[in-house]
Amino acid sequence: MSRPRHADDILNINVGGKKYTVRRTDLLADPRSKLAEWFKPGTLKPIATDKGGNYYLDRDAKCFRHILAYLRLKKEKFVPSLALPSKPDDLAKLVGECEALNLAELKELALDLLQKYQRTEEQHYVTSYVQVTLRDFESWQFEREQNQIALKKKPTNEEEYQPNSAYDEWDNL
Repeated sequence: MSRPRHADDILNINVGGKKYTVRRTDLLADPRSKLAEWFKPGTLKPIATDKGGNYYLDRDAKCFRHILAYLRLKKEKFVPSLALPSKPDDLAKLVGECEALNLAELKELALDLLQKYQRTEEQHYVTSYVQVTLRDFESWQFEREQNQIALKKKPTNEEEYQPNSAYDEWDNL
């Protein structure tokens, strides 16, 4: 006898080749995230599966463990910053994953910690890496905001409109 699916199901998820077993409620801990959107009970959004029947997410597995830790801590109303990786390069990658999955709070926590690294490691290689990463992220964010403004002023003739970047094309799919 099969039981009905509900919010506390246990799911097997293949993230970039690494398998995680997680409660659905953990994935729903940040209701604005794409994970919540994809795994909400009753959703009609299709989720890819691998050959073993596991849900498949084409994301970075190493970063996902931090995302999963964050979601679990958030669900338990514990300090979510404990989920952050300690290395600046891992933090930078996490920022990108958070952007892709719409995890705004975790992204801000990671960016804050990256900025602290920048302030405390003035003459170190890490500083250069962090500065470049923050600059690239801020440039990307600025470009995205400008393109969203431009989309609001989009020409009436579709053929005249040319996206400014690959991000525009992705957003318009």
